[in-house]
Amino acid sequence: MKNDATDPLRPKVEARLAQQLATRLQQAERQITPEQSERLKALRLMAVAQIQPVSATAAVAQGRALSLVGPSLWRSWLFRFGAVLPLIVLVVGLLVLQDYQQERFIRVTADIDTALLLGDLPPAAYADPGFARYLKLER
Repeated sequence: MKNDATDPLRPKVEARLAQQLATRLQQAERQITPEQSERLKALRLMAVAQIQPVSATAAVAQGRALSLVGPSLWRSWLFRFGAVLPLIVLVVGLLVLQDYQQERFIRVTADIDTALLLGDLPPAAYADPGFARYLKLER
């Protein structure tokens, strides 16, 4: 696929298109009646009169106000829900993870208790410090 930015003919085609457009506009200008010309002039003056000059300080103040208020989309409940949804998913995920860890701890503890109760040794043997060292060495 050829990239338009590297096309050497592009400036020539754009210049030719601009020349054709200027020619057509000049032809259309010749066909405007004096009445249409006066109406266009009046409309142009009305449009210029409606433009209110904005000072630089007002534009900066308006920009600060807009940045503090935020986009108008905040008013939409769907946008708010979309912004809060990741937080809700995070909290639910942490609660599920905590429940899983707790169930795992209970299962491991139950397996240890079962092994102790079903084993051949008496429970007093597990309280002996020498037996604890022996178990550590066995592993």
